[in-house]
Amino acid sequence: MSGRGEAQAAVPQAHVTIIVITHSVRPELERCLGSIQRHAGVRVETILIDNASTDDTIDWARMEHPEVTIVELPRNLGEAARDHGLRRSTTRYTMFLDSDAALTPGALPAMVGALNEHRTWGLIGPRLVYDDGSLQHSCRRFPPIALPLLRRPPLGRFFETRATVGRHLMKDFDHDRARPVLYLISACHLFRTELARQAGPFNPRVPSGWAIGWADADWCIRLRDAGGEIVFFPDATVIHSYRRATTRRPVSGAALRQLRYFVEFQWKYRHRRHELIALADELDRISSA
Repeated sequence: MSGRGEAQAAVPQAHVTIIVITHSVRPELERCLGSIQRHAGVRVETILIDNASTDDTIDWARMEHPEVTIVELPRNLGEAARDHGLRRSTTRYTMFLDSDAALTPGALPAMVGALNEHRTWGLIGPRLVYDDGSLQHSCRRFPPIALPLLRRPPLGRFFETRATVGRHLMKDFDHDRARPVLYLISACHLFRTELARQAGPFNPRVPSGWAIGWADADWCIRLRDAGGEIVFFPDATVIHSYRRATTRRPVSGAALRQLRYFVEFQWKYRHRRHELIALADELDRISSA
């Protein structure tokens, strides 16, 4: 879509609902919503879920993007705020797009076309790149139990480039072809709306920022359990200004919360750990055949 008026007219016949969550990050939201307006390429309805921002995000969004539906929450619900958008989605496909991500030309039409063509695909994630255009590793295998220790100071200095971490991040995969994976980081997910409803709601106890890791894994596993494949789709590119803030402050409250929810994730899937590791291996075999 190229203009605000076109976007408003397209809402009743939207093909895709795009859900963006924000919390006091107006500068990055300007890029995100601007990229949707310029590069969506298909009819969309954008729903902005505001997690109790304390800056001028809402006033700015109302003024600059009247085509966007705004849902104001009284407190920061973190990733569970996505449910407020998902409940409002009336389209066949829904996209979760992080506020620090931006669509590129042709990305969304390519993703919609892929889901139309491949009926067994339940969720797809595009090729993510950093602001400088370099590849961002977005595919994941089941996380090793020691992963939080291996990726943070002081051990991260030695293990971030070692085999254990590299295998989890799928650095051995060239990222040049579509393939099924166990899960994808959630900077940009396009999925079948009905499948997401079958998978159930997000954990309301999860604070903002958990989706950097374990909410992503849980979400993708639940969608797979509901009957849809999770697929990396490199024919679409999305820019993601990924920040691993907890590595810079390994003993901060945010880092401790990440560790806590990692433990909870591992506990939730403790009886399925070997199954999910084996599934990731099987997906590797399928993809290399």
